[in-house]
Amino acid sequence: MPQTPAYRRRKGYTQAIVTLTDAVSKKRRDYWLGEHGSAESRNQYHCLIAAWEANGRRLPPEASQPPLAGSSGPITVAEINRQYWRWAKSYYDRRRAGAIKTALGLLTRYHGGTPAGSFGPQKLRMLREEMIRGDQAADPPRPPWSRKYINSQVQCIRHVFKWAAARELVPVNVHQSLCTLEPLKRGRSAAYENEKVGPAPQHLINATKPFMSKPVRALVELQLLTGTRPGELLGLRLCDLKTNERTGVWQYRPREHKNQFREHERVIYFGPQAQGVLEPFMRDRPTNAYLFSPAEAERERRAAMHAARKTPLSCGNRPGTNCREAPSHKPGDRYTTDSYRRAIEYASDKAFPPPEHLRRRDDETSAEWRARLTGEQRQELKAWRKEHRWHPHQLRHNAATAIRSSFGLEAAQLALGHASAQITDAVYAERDQTKVVEIMSKIG
Repeated sequence: MPQTPAYRRRKGYTQAIVTLTDAVSKKRRDYWLGEHGSAESRNQYHCLIAAWEANGRRLPPEASQPPLAGSSGPITVAEINRQYWRWAKSYYDRRRAGAIKTALGLLTRYHGGTPAGSFGPQKLRMLREEMIRGDQAADPPRPPWSRKYINSQVQCIRHVFKWAAARELVPVNVHQSLCTLEPLKRGRSAAYENEKVGPAPQHLINATKPFMSKPVRALVELQLLTGTRPGELLGLRLCDLKTNERTGVWQYRPREHKNQFREHERVIYFGPQAQGVLEPFMRDRPTNAYLFSPAEAERERRAAMHAARKTPLSCGNRPGTNCREAPSHKPGDRYTTDSYRRAIEYASDKAFPPPEHLRRRDDETSAEWRARLTGEQRQELKAWRKEHRWHPHQLRHNAATAIRSSFGLEAAQLALGHASAQITDAVYAERDQTKVVEIMSKIG
C-alpha cells in the first residue's frame, strides 16, 4: 500500500511541511502547515491528507493555491512570501532580488506560520534583533548584519506587506503598523557600522594599470574622467555617441541606468581627454558593436603570449591547435559589472601578490589551495586583499572629489547625474580639507 506523506520539519526552519505528489501528473508540491509540533499544524496536515486521499491522490484543488484574505483559513506569512517572491524575482535585477530572497528567508524561518494579519511592529522588532545577533549555528552560518543593511532589509519586509495589501491579501493597517517601527540610528543600536566607501588610493590604481588589458584600462580612465557608474560604460557602442561640433563635447545616453525606472535622464559627457581614450576603440568597428569587449582582450592576451614565445613553431602546439571545439566558458562581447570588477581584482593581485605562504602553488587546484590554508591564514589573506585591492565603484568617488575640488559641488552633482547635491555632498565628493588646515595653522 502506498505510504502516506510524512509530517516533517523543514530543514533550517521552525515550520512543518508536507510534500504531496499528484497520482496522475506526478507533480510534487510542498505545503506549509505552520509551527512544527503545534496542534494547528497537525490539524492542517490531517485535513490536507484527507482532501488528497478523497480526491484520488490528486493535488487538492482547494489547497493548490494559498488561501486569500477573507477565506476559511487565514493566509500565513510564508504564503505571502511565496507569492511576493514569484513577483519580485522577475521584477527586480539579480542583485536586488538576491537581497530580497535573504530577507524573505529570514522572515519565513521565524514567522512563516504566523497569520499575516497579526504580524506587527513587535514581531518585526524581534526579527530585527536576530539580524543584529546573527546565527552561527545556521547552515550556512549567518553573520551579524550592518546597521544600514538591516534598515534596508526591514524596509524590504515592509514592502512585502505593502504589496500584499495592494492585492487585498492582508488589511492595509498591517503595513501601516509596521511603518511605526523607527530605523536603527548610528550609535544607538548594537548593530555594527560598515566603513564608508571612499576614493580608491591613487598609488594602487597606478600600480595595477600595467596589469590590465587595454579595454579595462580604458574603462578605468574613463571613469576617472567622467565619474560614471561602472555599468553605464560597459554597453557603450559607436552608434550611441553624439558629437557636437560647436562645443566639441560628445554625449552618451545609456540605454539602461540605475534611475531609469524613476524616469530620470542620464547624460554622460566626454571631453577631449575622454575622447582620446575612446578613439582607439572606434577604429574599424561596426557602429552597433560594443567598444569594450572581453573577447578582444583575450585575443590581445593570446597574441602577446605568442609574441613572447621562445619555442620554435615546429615544436609544441601551434596557435589554434589546442582549442576546444565547444568550451564551457568563453569571453563575451561586452563586460558585465562582475567581470569588470574581477578583471581589476586580478590586476591588483598581479601587482600586489600576497606573501609566499598564502599564495596558490602551481601544482595546486583551487580546492586544494583553500583546504591547505588554515583559518588564521584565510583571515590574513582577506586582510591583505582588503589593503591592496580596490573596486570600480570607488572610481566614481575619485572623480567626484576631483571635480568638486576644482569646480565646486554643483559641477560634481551635474557630472555624476544626481538629482540633488545633498547626495553628492554626503556620499561621493570628499570635502577639500586643505583650506581648513591652512586656516587652523594660522589661528588654531
